[in-house]
Amino acid sequence: MKRRTVLRVLSVAAGGALVPLSRPATASTATDRQLAAGLTAYWDFPEGAGASTREQVTQSTNPINYVFNDAVYKPDSDPLWTAKQQADGVLSGALLFDGYSTWIARDASATTLPTDGLTVEAWVAPRAFEWGDDGKPSVVINQQDKGARRGFCLGVGRHGVWQFGIGTGDAWYEVALPKSAALAAGEWAHVAAVFSPADGAVRLFLNGEPVAQTAIPAAARLSKADVPLLVGRHNQPAVINGTFAVNMFNGLIDELKLHGGALTDTEVAASHQADLKTFDGGTIPKAALAMNRSRYDGDRYRPAFHFTAPNHWMNEPHAPIQVGGQYHLFYQHNSHGPYWHNICWGHAVSEDLVHWRDLPVALAATADSVAPDGVWSGASTLDANGVPALLFTAGNDSQRPNQAVGLARPVDPSDPDFAQWTMHPSLVISQQADLDVGADRKVRFGDFRDPFVWREGDTWFQLVGSGVQTSSGGAVGGTALLYTSTNLTDWTYRGPLMVGDVATYPKTGQVWELPTFLPIGKDAQGRERRALLINPAFPDGPGEYSSKYVFYWVGVWDGSSRTWTPDTTVPQLLDYGDHFTGPSGTVDDKGRSLVFTIAQDRRSEQGHYDAGWAHNAGLPIVLSQRADGDLAFQPVAEVANLHDGAALVTIDSATSVSAANAALASVKGDLLHIKLTMEAGSAGTLGLDVLRSPGDEERTRLFYDTAAKELGVDRTRSGNVSSAVPDLGIQKGPLTLADGKLTLDVFVDRSIIEAYANTHRSITTRAYPSRTDSLGLQLFGEGSTVTSLTVWKMGGMAA
Repeated sequence: MKRRTVLRVLSVAAGGALVPLSRPATASTATDRQLAAGLTAYWDFPEGAGASTREQVTQSTNPINYVFNDAVYKPDSDPLWTAKQQADGVLSGALLFDGYSTWIARDASATTLPTDGLTVEAWVAPRAFEWGDDGKPSVVINQQDKGARRGFCLGVGRHGVWQFGIGTGDAWYEVALPKSAALAAGEWAHVAAVFSPADGAVRLFLNGEPVAQTAIPAAARLSKADVPLLVGRHNQPAVINGTFAVNMFNGLIDELKLHGGALTDTEVAASHQADLKTFDGGTIPKAALAMNRSRYDGDRYRPAFHFTAPNHWMNEPHAPIQVGGQYHLFYQHNSHGPYWHNICWGHAVSEDLVHWRDLPVALAATADSVAPDGVWSGASTLDANGVPALLFTAGNDSQRPNQAVGLARPVDPSDPDFAQWTMHPSLVISQQADLDVGADRKVRFGDFRDPFVWREGDTWFQLVGSGVQTSSGGAVGGTALLYTSTNLTDWTYRGPLMVGDVATYPKTGQVWELPTFLPIGKDAQGRERRALLINPAFPDGPGEYSSKYVFYWVGVWDGSSRTWTPDTTVPQLLDYGDHFTGPSGTVDDKGRSLVFTIAQDRRSEQGHYDAGWAHNAGLPIVLSQRADGDLAFQPVAEVANLHDGAALVTIDSATSVSAANAALASVKGDLLHIKLTMEAGSAGTLGLDVLRSPGDEERTRLFYDTAAKELGVDRTRSGNVSSAVPDLGIQKGPLTLADGKLTLDVFVDRSIIEAYANTHRSITTRAYPSRTDSLGLQLFGEGSTVTSLTVWKMGGMAA
């Protein structure tokens, strides 16, 4: 870690005056002062495992709160600890606070705090920094009632600017760091806060060095708050979605000490030096903060072969790109817990699109950058030198709109993983309120996000999602705004690529998000045909349509004239399952147009809390053109790399439904790939039940209705454990069979079910069975014939 030395810092005192850091008188020796100050509480976390820790002063055992101490969807497991390493000295075997469910509570009466002096010190390694809801820090340790101006709090604020506050009953004194002394995510740091009325100051120290102080009256005395002492959790947290307490610490804590008196500068430095001597070579060890997927082992609903974030929350994957034989995928991620907030870019790589390896967070909200308040979805491309570049939605709440487009490049272009990225110092596109979007119309100012980028010759094209309104403010529809550039930093607005019609097609939204524009082939005249995919958004409502649909149009694109001519203005729904959203795409070195999506899990907030994770990606799909010019799509061929052994069932000649079911009777599982072709014959409905219990009490039914010519899913018996809605219902849409044949490519991955029908439509859905025996397969369709059927067991996505 880079040592930070601050020779002189001016800090804002309680009354607003600037005061210099002082060097108060010290006791005769550090030992004498340590004895006088004495430890009143000390957690050194020596256990390295287990669901409790011993506080060394009182020798009392403190339980560690953790979501999987009493797990709901998996076997119980202990809180997270780092491995014990002798080279790590006093930091060997530290406790990892997961950011939303890990904390230690101690009764108010269990800790004696002196009133005339207090020192709090700890080693901390934050994994990431919270937004700072309600202006409150992520707590390392507190026993506070700030409203009553009682107690104390040590915590980490936005962008790593940590702080300490203390209440005297009549005042609350708080001292925060200058930005130059902020903590660095992913690195150990020794922090100390000293409340010293005798010296008239509260002082802060980073790695043994004084970095800030604020003046207090000599008569100030700590007024203890009659609330539990909490480690890792705020006494009065903000609450997200009625479920998630935020202002919690996310990362490692070790060597946490409360001294019953005020240590001097010399003594704090000595304490730091004593710890340094325990490290191999006197060097602060690396913080072991990588997220471990094994935390979820045994979770009956967590997908195994669909891409998931290693921990906690993800929504759309985006900015896919292939470089040097590796596919890179980024995704919206909250490392603090399984809820939408604190969004950064997760990052993973794959050589085959189905086995993925986790990499560090690529982009995060950073102080003094173009994105201090959030890094939202975006795209990727190669620059003129063949080096990847990221275009992202930069969040800055001090500006209006708070959404703009930023640019990022790899720190080390020679690194094949591109593990570290740096943001360009200025925005590359900011939305203008006067953009020309047509006569008597205006752009929806403030909705401007999710760039999609591609290159043709020496020109880069960029689409940004937004909306169009009438001049009086009525909703016209979503839009994809088109920009061009010759250098990736200077962009020229060219107008809307297309504008939606929300009045005629209300499910297409007032705003378009994640516009994705990919080639699908040529027409008879040799002109390039493309598909435009969009994710509709509904800032004006209704909420019932949100996060359910991806619509598309196909047509002819002419890059030289920048014109897009869709075959029809009628939107087409890609997937009928109401869970397939958030498209992004790229063209790989095989010339394939690849699309990635998010598969919504539709769980309750309590379900997310209890599970510890939220959402996953759909399988990558390949877009192409049908003979009739419409869009065809299917999963990438590489899904076969996930087959775990030989096929469990193979039927390759005409077979009755009953005979096929006899062959399926022995197949049980929730990690399956099924390829099925059926001739409809005289059947009114036909298809496949998955996740079926032996008595048919539970099952998810994929069906085709021959009379209505509709493909659908019936989830009325699917099971809805943790579902956000009680009635899962039936979802369906039009599909015309070719030669009376239904071909299904079906993937069952615990709670997610994907079915691709005739390479033209799909069903993405979820099921949360309550029965542990809901693992069977069964065909139905009296009067139909099975012409082919193959079933494989599937392996996991881990590289």
